[in-house]
Amino acid sequence: MLPPMHAIRLDNVSKHYTDHHATDAVSLAIEPGQFAVVLGPSGCGKTTLLRLIAGLEHPDDGRIELHGRDVTGLPPGRRELGMVFQSYALFPHLSVAENLLFGLKLRGTRRNDRQRRLAETARLLGLEALLARKPSQLSGGQQQRVALGRAIIGGRRTVLMDEPLSNLDAKLRHEMRRELRNLARELDMTVLYVTHDQAEALGMGDVVVVMNQGRIEQIASPEILYERPSSLFVARFIGTPPMNLLPLQAGPRIEGTDHLLSIVAEGHEQVLGLRPEQLELAPPGAGIEVLVDAVEYLGADAVLSCRIGRHELSARVPGRLRPQPGEILRLGWKPHAVNLFDAASGRRLPDPPVPFPQAR
Repeated sequence: MLPPMHAIRLDNVSKHYTDHHATDAVSLAIEPGQFAVVLGPSGCGKTTLLRLIAGLEHPDDGRIELHGRDVTGLPPGRRELGMVFQSYALFPHLSVAENLLFGLKLRGTRRNDRQRRLAETARLLGLEALLARKPSQLSGGQQQRVALGRAIIGGRRTVLMDEPLSNLDAKLRHEMRRELRNLARELDMTVLYVTHDQAEALGMGDVVVVMNQGRIEQIASPEILYERPSSLFVARFIGTPPMNLLPLQAGPRIEGTDHLLSIVAEGHEQVLGLRPEQLELAPPGAGIEVLVDAVEYLGADAVLSCRIGRHELSARVPGRLRPQPGEILRLGWKPHAVNLFDAASGRRLPDPPVPFPQAR
């Protein structure tokens, strides 16, 4: 039996410009029906990756497949993809109905079939009462629904989305995230969604692709990405506040302190990673001693900005505790909280056993 085809497959795809590599030997496989999110800082190559898959850019090296078909040299119109852009890209002089039907008319779809698809798409996206309006008469959320409808009305199995919610306010963006996710499930669509917003990536993605300087740093579920980052870059990039990263010296001990830790950290220079919410107040004589510099009260919890030696440390604790700046606390953590990284390569090391801290 042949293995199932990937909806999207990239094999060592590179795109070079005069001054930089936008994508550098990127390999990626997205399963049919997956909602995959490409996340990274500005200039990391995520939009170029999307444009390469869409056929708006052509790779210098590598191969691109869609549902088992080599599309590396095909123009956009022959790739059978839907696309949703940040700018919506609606025709201002056409009505909602005409915007939705534009692509079907270009492909020569029969009138009866066009009207049937228009009715289905309008019902699905709640656009029935808006079909006669022009884009200028719509809210941002309504325009976004029209842009999405234009991408799916043709029955495309795969849809590419380039920061489609970035122009919406926070409340509407949250609502649209939920709507997009539910719609993708209902239609069994494969979605490749580009964003710089961590909340969108972690909240929407079945799988998240983190990019940095044209390369893929990690591909994982949101849970694995957050709890077990594969590199120092991912650890710093994911999370608000980000993961605490503390260099270790022989012992092992946190650099510049006398706190010995009962973890296995031998051989080469290492960095200890701890999420702020996994730190907890420890009783006298246990944990590590920190000095509170500032407290950000957030209601249910509070974020403490602390110092240990010359290193900064963030801790998220219950808001009712309200420690004060200048106070000295002791913090500990559970065994599963520890992440260790090689200081030279930045890559994650195997999970250490028994990582309770202790002071001697």
